[in-house]
Amino acid sequence: MRFAALLALALAAARLHAEPIDRIVAVVNEGVVLQSELDRALQFSRQQLAERKIPPPPEEVLRTQVLERLVLTRVQTQRAQDVGIRVDDRELNEVLGGIAASNKMTLAQFAEAVRKEGLDYLALREQIRDEVIIQRLRAREIEHRILVTDQDINLFLANQAQLDRSEYRLSHILVAVPDAAPTEARAKARAKAEELLKRLQAGEDFAQLAIAHSDGQHALAGGDLDWRAGADLPELFANAVQTLQRGEIAPLLENASGFHVLKLADLRGGPERKTIIETRAQHVLLIPNALRGEEQTKQEARRIYDRVKQGEDLGGIARQASDDTGSKAVGGDLGWQPAGVFAPEFEAAIDKLAPGQVAAPFRSPFGWHVARVVERRTRDATDETRRARARAAIQNRKAAEEYDMWLRRLRAEAYVEIRLDPSGGKATS
Repeated sequence: MRFAALLALALAAARLHAEPIDRIVAVVNEGVVLQSELDRALQFSRQQLAERKIPPPPEEVLRTQVLERLVLTRVQTQRAQDVGIRVDDRELNEVLGGIAASNKMTLAQFAEAVRKEGLDYLALREQIRDEVIIQRLRAREIEHRILVTDQDINLFLANQAQLDRSEYRLSHILVAVPDAAPTEARAKARAKAEELLKRLQAGEDFAQLAIAHSDGQHALAGGDLDWRAGADLPELFANAVQTLQRGEIAPLLENASGFHVLKLADLRGGPERKTIIETRAQHVLLIPNALRGEEQTKQEARRIYDRVKQGEDLGGIARQASDDTGSKAVGGDLGWQPAGVFAPEFEAAIDKLAPGQVAAPFRSPFGWHVARVVERRTRDATDETRRARARAAIQNRKAAEEYDMWLRRLRAEAYVEIRLDPSGGKATS
């Protein structure tokens, strides 16, 4: 789960020491967005733009974009509440504990470090709670319904073989079109997108126009989609970038979401082969039980090891004595397996062996083992790796496209009343 941006938002928000102004700037269904929330989010957006060295747009433009993002967050958390998605304090503490561990701290140390900087730890907690809730909502509403077939994968690989392992950094402007929009509305959106495209071709700054005019989720980042593998791009974008050079802007793109202006900011990487090392091992597993305790089991494993070292066939012993019902009938043969399949203790033991060598008895969560490496091989797994990456890319692509449409529908169905004073941005109520 990606919390870095959210954590930065919460920390930036907590740095505002001014007295919160509890004025309503937006009504969202049965909830509200307060002026103090908007001020915190604006502060964070200004910091983001400064870090990216993007000149900020006019204040009213930035304020409108930021407020819309807050509205989208609110409609999603409300939807989550309606369908019973909750994140209790225990679960939240686990998430925060993971963030703390990534910073090599305990949760208590992390909380204390936040407070020592004069930051609001409780505000941080609630920001992260919202993010976890939205992630779970997306999984419930969108991701579990996405199906990827072998035919999808075959078509994907056939159409996008050129993308392979290349990575692309794209800049994007979306002029959205609502579902079932009348012809006039779609024509108006097209005209707006074409005008933006002309302005870019005339030399205007892409990031500035994206911040001011894009309906995309990355508008406040200047339309920057960051680095993405070619296979992870939406199909519309993937097809377009294959004809672009660095710095070029694609002809206007259109799909159900609306009109897209796309620029190839940068490109890196290329095709590569993928090989994996596989090990074929066999073993005898002895599981302690009521009749044979831990120490007796260990001693029996030692006796089997001595028998094998003296030349007795491990496979024959496995057929007689192994407690592994899955491999017993085939002499303890575990077949060809790549790294990561076995328990860590088992893998650590056999990784030290050359083919033909036998490991001294060792313990895993399953019991006591006597194991032997039969063979090792290096196999070209490029095709299966590409298929696995294709499956994940198609899953992500379909989910992202469906999520975008679902979110716009959720926003359209919500009651939203904006109460900003256009002249100064303060609430009118």
